[in-house]
Amino acid sequence: MKRRSTTGEPPSSRYRVQAARKVLELLEALADGDRSKSLAELTAATGVPRATAFRLVRTLEEMGYVHKSGNGYSLGYKCFILGAAARDSVDLRTEALPHLEWLRDVTGETTQIAVLDEWQVVYLERVLSRQPVGYMKSRAGAILPAYCTGLGKAQLAFRPRELVGAWASMQTFPRLTPHTITTAASLMDELGRIRRRGYALDDEEREAGVRCIAAPVRDHDGEVVAAISVAGPSDRMPQELADSDMASHVLSAAANISRRLGYRGAPLDEALPAAAVGKS
Repeated sequence: MKRRSTTGEPPSSRYRVQAARKVLELLEALADGDRSKSLAELTAATGVPRATAFRLVRTLEEMGYVHKSGNGYSLGYKCFILGAAARDSVDLRTEALPHLEWLRDVTGETTQIAVLDEWQVVYLERVLSRQPVGYMKSRAGAILPAYCTGLGKAQLAFRPRELVGAWASMQTFPRLTPHTITTAASLMDELGRIRRRGYALDDEEREAGVRCIAAPVRDHDGEVVAAISVAGPSDRMPQELADSDMASHVLSAAANISRRLGYRGAPLDEALPAAAVGKS
């Protein structure tokens, strides 16, 4: 038989330690912004009483988690050690999978995540649509050219332009469909458009009858480390739909995965659907 709480609170609340909560609130306040904060600012931001905040901050300072300079406090070197350990333990596929499933459910189409390996994309995961999709070459473990895939172009667009331009000038671009980009100049123009609008469109460029819309995923440093996409038959994904509603959903999912990887920069989307926010 389960023990019933006699406090009227949810059972999990019995295990909350208020001192630990206060410590974490103080550390989060120090992490918010790029300057040191006074004790008064910390108490105002957290609601922790001044005397309590003073004792906790002094303890954190002694242990290396807080650094004091003059009357201001900032995060100490121990926080950076913990942060690095947390980043090293993050598995991209594991973090992305719930968001890919949400994206599949909200769009009804197949979702994917891939990373760039030099000038090819390596597919890490695919969540299949519940609707018929026919044969699609993309699958977990597949390696495909970057120049003709939404997932590839979404990442190339955010690589240094000079580097991508130098590579493109030395490549050939085999025509796979009537819509495939076949010149370096056309690719560079397309990457510029992707960079401005924030997402990429594969308009039947790799497979006739298949459209894909992709958005970049950023890590804690703001670097693009992957991309996610929605792909499906072109008759279910007309260009005007792929370029509007689906774009916002893909951007929302990419933004949430980026946050899971520690990205704290400017928002990648305008407004997150409530379902997506719940995944964060």
